[in-house]
Amino acid sequence: MNALLSNVRGLPVVTKIATALYFVLSTSAIILRLRADATQASDPISIASEDPARFIILRPGFAINYPWTIVTSAFVEPNPLFFVCGLLALAFIGGFLERQWGPRSYGLFVVVVTVVPALTSTIAAIAAYAVTSKATLLYATQVCGLPALVSGFAVGLKQLIPDYNVKMLKGALSFRMNDLPGLYTLVVPILYSLLGNLGGVLLVNIGFVEAFIFLRFYKRNSSSPIRGDRSDAFAFITFFPELAHPLVRRISNGVYSLAVKCKLVTSDEGYQQAVHLESGSFGASRAAVAESPGIDDLEPSPEESDADRRRALASKALEMRLGSEAPGPSPSPQPDTATTTTESK
Repeated sequence: MNALLSNVRGLPVVTKIATALYFVLSTSAIILRLRADATQASDPISIASEDPARFIILRPGFAINYPWTIVTSAFVEPNPLFFVCGLLALAFIGGFLERQWGPRSYGLFVVVVTVVPALTSTIAAIAAYAVTSKATLLYATQVCGLPALVSGFAVGLKQLIPDYNVKMLKGALSFRMNDLPGLYTLVVPILYSLLGNLGGVLLVNIGFVEAFIFLRFYKRNSSSPIRGDRSDAFAFITFFPELAHPLVRRISNGVYSLAVKCKLVTSDEGYQQAVHLESGSFGASRAAVAESPGIDDLEPSPEESDADRRRALASKALEMRLGSEAPGPSPSPQPDTATTTTESK
């Protein structure tokens, strides 16, 4: 118990706040539903209206009535099993990411990857209702829990420690962090579909896309004012099997070109110029390009080097943390210096 309390006290500040908020809201929703009388209503509107947790859980049909649920719903998980899994993810994975990014960047990441997917999922459910006229899409769909944020955690781990190998069940199951986003976005939506949870399916996929966009184009790096990570190792196609690369590249390039034209993101040329100016190597880089007979002769770009450095630091930090939690070898007895000195005399 003391070890658990010590770990809780050691959590970074934003992780501690997010974990506490998630614990309070989720347990409140679970207790309210357990104490509520069984409803006799059959239509989805009446069932949703009698839900005692409707004030903190987002349903697309009640988004206008309770607009604050767009923010609170991400920290409410009414399923006890998913609640425990989310609590562990927030404490351990969230804590690791906050230590790497800093509280400000991590806090902004949490806000973006919870609020934007909740809003987007609500709009998607309303659009589906406009086409199908099924009231269940508005009132039976619960957009809540941490599926979007955990998707974001998977993307963040791939960015920081892609080559870290995770072994489970005594090595029977192993995977690299580079494969974690693909595994999560493949397996978890199937599970939510089997449970009839449309909100969970939407949040997993939208959270994955939103987390990538934020980390790729908008997140400010702590070591420089340059935003995002344009390294090839973090390109969108790296999240997909090699067989799908041609199609994914065509689609992503089209969307990216449109975003650049709309000035939603900086072009690759503008980003590279900013990186070179920040590193003080823009003029030298242009001269090297002009004199070089081929691109293979060039050294890695500053953005690639910076991304590699961040990944190395994150991997080292994770190994040190895991090493500090493992029991170390017992210290070997040291000889008595005074006795040895006396005997030598």
